[in-house]
Amino acid sequence: MKARRSTKNVLAPLIVLVVLLIGLELIIKAFNISRQVLPAPSAILSVCAKEFKVNIWSHLIVTLKVIITGFIVGVPIGIFCAALLSQFKILEKAFSPYVIMLVTTPFIILVPIFMLWLGFGLNVRILAVILQTIPIVMLNSLSGFNNVEKVKLDLMNSLGATKVQTFIKVIFPNALPQVFTGIKLGGIFSTIAAVSAEFAGAQTGLGNRIMYFSSFIETELAFGCILIIALIGITLFNLTSMVERKIIIWKK
Repeated sequence: MKARRSTKNVLAPLIVLVVLLIGLELIIKAFNISRQVLPAPSAILSVCAKEFKVNIWSHLIVTLKVIITGFIVGVPIGIFCAALLSQFKILEKAFSPYVIMLVTTPFIILVPIFMLWLGFGLNVRILAVILQTIPIVMLNSLSGFNNVEKVKLDLMNSLGATKVQTFIKVIFPNALPQVFTGIKLGGIFSTIAAVSAEFAGAQTGLGNRIMYFSSFIETELAFGCILIIALIGITLFNLTSMVERKIIIWKK
C-alpha cells in the first residue's frame, strides 16, 4: 500500500510534466514561434545535452556549492536563534521586526554592496544564501516553538522541569512540523539567493550562464539553465520532505 502511494506521488507530477512539454512543443510548432522568443522543449533538451559538459557542468557545480554551503550553515543558525528568542520574550520583541525585514528584503539589491565590501568570490554568494536562509527558518521555527499546547507546558512545570528540559522534551518535538516547513522554505530561498547573487556580478554559476547565453540569444541554453535551477530547488525541497517523514513519524 505504501509502495503504491509512493509510486503515485512520483508518477502523477511526471505525467503532468510530459503532458505540458508535449503541449508546449505542439503550440510552438503550430504557431511557428521563433526560437529566440521561446525554444521548443525538444530543442532545449537537445542543445543542453550537447553543450552540458562544456558550457554548463562546471557552473552547475559552483552554484550547487554555494546553495548547499549556505543552506547547511544557515539552517542550524536559524533554528538556534529561534530557540533562543522563544525562551527570552524580550529578545523576541526586540528582534522580530528585523527578522521579518530580512525575510521580505530581496537580497539581490544588497549583493552589489556585499561585493564592494568582500570582493567577487564565492564567499559573497555563500553569505547571501546564509542571510536569506536564516530568517525564513527562524520565523517558522519560532512560530512552532511559541505554539505548543499550554497543557503540556503546565505538566512539565508541575513536574519541576527546567526550561532546558521542557524545551528538549516538549517544545522542540512538538514544533518539528513548523521547523521542517522553515527548512523546506529555506531550501527554496537558498536557491533564489544563490542565483540572484550570480545575476548581480559573478563570473561563474548558472545565474551568470543565463545572463551570458541570453546576451548571445542562445535561448535553448538559457532556458536549460533555468530548468536546472528549478530542479535543484525541487530536489532540495523533496530531500528535506523525505527527512521530515523519517523523523516525524507521528504525522503518518
